[in-house]
Amino acid sequence: MLRDVRFLNMGSCLIDRSQLVTGHPVGDVVRIPIWAYLLRGDEGTWLVDTGMPMGCIGNERYFGEMEPGDLILPQMTDEDMIDRVLVRAGLRLRDIGEVIFTHAHFDHAGGSALFQDARVLAHPDEVAALRQDPELPEWIDLGLRYEAVQDGFEPMPGVRLIHTPGHTPGHLSLLLRPQGGRTILLTVDAVYTRRNWDEDILGAMTDRARGQASVERLRAVAAAEDAAVFFGHDPDQATEAFWCSFIG
Repeated sequence: MLRDVRFLNMGSCLIDRSQLVTGHPVGDVVRIPIWAYLLRGDEGTWLVDTGMPMGCIGNERYFGEMEPGDLILPQMTDEDMIDRVLVRAGLRLRDIGEVIFTHAHFDHAGGSALFQDARVLAHPDEVAALRQDPELPEWIDLGLRYEAVQDGFEPMPGVRLIHTPGHTPGHLSLLLRPQGGRTILLTVDAVYTRRNWDEDILGAMTDRARGQASVERLRAVAAAEDAAVFFGHDPDQATEAFWCSFIG
């Protein structure tokens, strides 16, 4: 049974808002939070996502020179690396036996290679897309112990994975039902911010039709479950006071 949900702040990025909100004018730069999540239950401790890769530490030009509309500037220190973040949570890398890999982007999978001994749950469409890429980014390790999981899989009671393609082919969102607490829907990058949700505006998608269908599905889940919705990169949800309100 899921007993505890912890939100892990993994640094931030400066990004052009036009990447978050389709149609927004280029040139408006915003700081967005990077998240990972700890799920503790009777069955063990699960880590959802692993933050940014080591190469981003002190290196906001990690992606080199970029056009204004594509701007991504990682804001990462040593203390934002997943091993350091886990220490602050009272854990070590070897305490994590299972990792949920929501998708393969640098700010979600950047520390995954550190978990060589863990079971890594991923949607098969995400891993298949990676295996077709002849030039994998440095944060992707296809030698990890991947376990394919389908839509609706429950790694522990109180945790359900939802396949929400569009942002990437195998993107996963999560529905969390912690014992004694309110149900939480983690949209991850299917929905970046509350503005995307409230105004029905998509963020960055590789397949916009599938992305829109995924958003509509998440709306239905949130309504049916009366869930608190936590978005993938909403600056207004970046404070401890805010996310503590999700978990009581």
